[in-house]
Amino acid sequence: MPMYSILTTTHRNRWCNISLMVFFLLGFCFTANAQNVNVEGRVYAEDSGETLPGVNITIKGTTSGTITDADGYYSISTSADATLVFSFLGYKTQEIAGSNRRTIDVTLAIDATSLDEVVVIGYGTQRRRDVTGSVTSVSESELKEVPAPNLITQLKGRAAGVSIVSNGSTPGSSGQIRIRGNRTITNSQGASDGLDGPLLVVDGIPFPGSINDLNPEDIASLDILKDASATAIYGSRGAGGVLLITTKRGRSDRTVISYDSYVGFSNILDKYDVYNGQEYAQLKADAAKYNRSTPGTTSYALTQAEQEALDAGVSTDWQDLIYETGVMTNHQLSVSGGNESTQYGLGGGYFLEGGIVPNQKFERFSLRSTIDHRINKTFKIGLNSLNTLSYSNTPGGGGVPSGLVRLTPLASPYDANGDVNLFPAIGSIDAVAVSPLTLITKEDAILAQNRRLRTFNSLYGEVRLAEGLRYRFNAGLDYRQDNGSGYNGILTYVNTAQVQSSSNASISNAEAWSYNLQNLLYYDKTFGAKHKIGFIGLFEVTKITSKAVDLQSQAYLLTISRIPTFPLPQVSR
Repeated sequence: MPMYSILTTTHRNRWCNISLMVFFLLGFCFTANAQNVNVEGRVYAEDSGETLPGVNITIKGTTSGTITDADGYYSISTSADATLVFSFLGYKTQEIAGSNRRTIDVTLAIDATSLDEVVVIGYGTQRRRDVTGSVTSVSESELKEVPAPNLITQLKGRAAGVSIVSNGSTPGSSGQIRIRGNRTITNSQGASDGLDGPLLVVDGIPFPGSINDLNPEDIASLDILKDASATAIYGSRGAGGVLLITTKRGRSDRTVISYDSYVGFSNILDKYDVYNGQEYAQLKADAAKYNRSTPGTTSYALTQAEQEALDAGVSTDWQDLIYETGVMTNHQLSVSGGNESTQYGLGGGYFLEGGIVPNQKFERFSLRSTIDHRINKTFKIGLNSLNTLSYSNTPGGGGVPSGLVRLTPLASPYDANGDVNLFPAIGSIDAVAVSPLTLITKEDAILAQNRRLRTFNSLYGEVRLAEGLRYRFNAGLDYRQDNGSGYNGILTYVNTAQVQSSSNASISNAEAWSYNLQNLLYYDKTFGAKHKIGFIGLFEVTKITSKAVDLQSQAYLLTISRIPTFPLPQVSR
């Protein structure tokens, strides 16, 4: 999996603040002063003295962390001098330095101020002290601590009870998020994500589709509904939990122009530990020596080519030849301002992530515009438009790492003329396997491109009917379109065929559009400065339409330049 090191530059108005963070990422790092230890303990509530389950414990300055179990117990592996951060809803956050301690018990004090904060709970808001369900809030500043391509990556270690797994190695992979665990049996990850993943709601409107369609820089706050009460609000759609996203709006003060950017680099965390040439030869010899069925024989004996390579001292690590440093960059320009009656915001963003596998990349352009206008004391209207255009190319897909570790190390990657050795496993049962170096040398013959267009628009109108009584109309209009083109040429890593009639190409196109109409009636009243009553009435209509076509062709005889594609920027290697 790729890990990132970030170079960040931020400019706001006429002042400039440049932060430089350079991380040299190593698979394993052992030093005399930072040896890992296991720290454990329990977390208690100051008011009741009872243990607290679900407390979020993170290692300061990292995304690593854990949560307390039902008995308030936790255990975490960290360096002896690391600082642990303990946070829980309604309690003050504590930071405790390890100081070489193996056991740390913590008592959290109640944070009365946080109980008056307003959180989004679905079709409305409540004070945190009035919320009876499990709600976790994450602010914009917390999300921006980890520059990342999408919201899911930013959430790692920042929300107790939320499980996030990075299960994709290609650029733009969104990972897997689970709030209420896996509850269905499926035959694919995509189906599981669709059934067990959380519902995304952006500014009150359900947001179906890819999380990559959202620019993380456009998010102002995030509230997570984790318990079963989410189904009472959103029905079966909320069975996997709900992510309530609030995007940035304009402000009622002076105009502010801001520019944010960062540049980072991604590398593999560590290589698979594989045999070198001599160890691989010894493995085959041992397989024959300890064969109980027919002692002294094996179906996987050294081939003639492997024996010659062993005698010549050849030992190839295919991972060193393929993996490269990926470049990640992000730029965001925005302007916001307004007055008491009208607030506006406009922002544009560009994100590019290069992969650790040659020629893999993900690119996204985004444009956001918002306006809120109060006509008078009774009427208020607003509009928000989120638009993204993304391109990706992932030749070889996510299966490249597993293919690299299968190849014999007793094979030279190049022949005597300096050309790629197309069949490094010749003479073995994997003789047809084509060198992974064709991912580099035959990049025009291996394409897996996709272009995605998404426009998500929401508008509202609100009228005050009486004291404490108001009516609000929300409308969401969504359109998304995907266009894909792929080509697998012969004698490549993805197509071992040797005749042109076995090459293949594909073209796909998918469209989906939907609308969501909400009629909401709110009544909020406070009696005697202490007693509050709240009521929400809702009538909602949603319609989704989609269609798709997928064309595939065998024996593609035209050159690659004839296949409909879209241009992608080149990332230098």
